[in-house]
Amino acid sequence: MTDIVDEIVVIHDGECQDKSLEIAREYTDRIYVVEYAGEAEIHRPFSFEMAKNEWILQIDADEFLPEDAGDYIKNIIRNKNVDAYEFLWPIWNGKKYISRNWPHKRCLFRKNKISFLGIPHYIAEVSGNIKKIDLILEHRPESINYNWQSFNDKWIKWAKIQANVYSKKFSTIKKFNYTGVDWPKKIMLRRRFPLLLIPLEFIVTLYKNLSNGGWRSGWVSYRYSFLCGLYRIMINYYIFLNKKNDN
Repeated sequence: MTDIVDEIVVIHDGECQDKSLEIAREYTDRIYVVEYAGEAEIHRPFSFEMAKNEWILQIDADEFLPEDAGDYIKNIIRNKNVDAYEFLWPIWNGKKYISRNWPHKRCLFRKNKISFLGIPHYIAEVSGNIKKIDLILEHRPESINYNWQSFNDKWIKWAKIQANVYSKKFSTIKKFNYTGVDWPKKIMLRRRFPLLLIPLEFIVTLYKNLSNGGWRSGWVSYRYSFLCGLYRIMINYYIFLNKKNDN
């Protein structure tokens, strides 16, 4: 990684319980321990503010790039006509990748061309051109992320966190380059009509995943898309519970 980037900024979600920060200090002193939130995206605005350079490469702790990616990345950021890149982010089943050309993840972008809200699973908005490329952003979790056990163990917890964030006042949400004075319209509708929107949310999520190239990956894309749609249902359900408890 050090031969790809000019600086490394590490954001740790809450107090460290292992040797992660010791390892990180071997590569950078730009390490920040922030209040625990349980989701990485909540801290993205702060991490973007800490970045000093024109381009930002955003990766999670369990992601990495191929060893020969350095020259390729340095070359593509010279393209003045592209403001963000989405890398290939294939699905890993614990032993091998089980999707080939899908999905992609937006992870390289010009700092002054993005806006971001610090809410779970928010994708950086880009005021410019976005290009998908076949460079793989390696993601090989020890556990399988797209099955029922993972959904019960992880996704439901994430859904509760996301619903809780949606239930907050907009003024308390961390932001980067975001000029709006209130929630985006789709989130405002979700906050107001969580149960009513469940069927639409599920169908739209399913359609977006499959129409974005997922249909070519076979059954794994349908399972992934179904779980993503179900995840959206759980978020809306927990928003409803939060509204009910507040009343």
